[in-house]
Amino acid sequence: MKMRKLTLSAAAILAAALFTLAPARNAAAVDFHNPRAQRDLTPALQKSLTDKVSDEAGPYFDEQDQRRAAKKTYVDLQQKFEYLPNYGPRNQLVVSVKLGGVEYDPGKPGSSKGASTGTLKYLVFTYALEGGKWVEMNKPKWEQQALGAKAAEQMTRNQARGDQRKAAIEKAQQAHAAAAAAAAAAQKAANH
Repeated sequence: MKMRKLTLSAAAILAAALFTLAPARNAAAVDFHNPRAQRDLTPALQKSLTDKVSDEAGPYFDEQDQRRAAKKTYVDLQQKFEYLPNYGPRNQLVVSVKLGGVEYDPGKPGSSKGASTGTLKYLVFTYALEGGKWVEMNKPKWEQQALGAKAAEQMTRNQARGDQRKAAIEKAQQAHAAAAAAAAAAQKAANH
């Protein structure tokens, strides 16, 4: 019985020593000569990167428009970029820029864009800041996230509701413009 207690006590002491020494080893790994840089992009850096990515993304937008016109599945790429800044060796700023959208099948009914496939696709660009200029680190690559059939139905319904809302707004604007033109014509006639 005494041997068992002694073994348990020795194991507890060893575990406590490992537990207290592990953080000390990790603390020694911190590089105080190169502290972590701020991860946000300044507005000027973000604008210069947006300009760079916009130029690079143009052919991808064109390709998706051509796929839609050919009745092939396409990605409805959004005009908004998502920036994921990080830092590499020597605090070099490295930014992944994501451009994404919902994949649609224009051959299937459901909305003005077709029916959603339930897949989100992202085009990822990676740049590093070198000498004040953005340099491409990797060729753009596609990533995807399959959300399933229920999500596909929901995304198609949401797009169809958006189509109806857009049509209603356009109709109201046309009615307002026609009423304004009629009022202007009546005012002109009254003045003559």
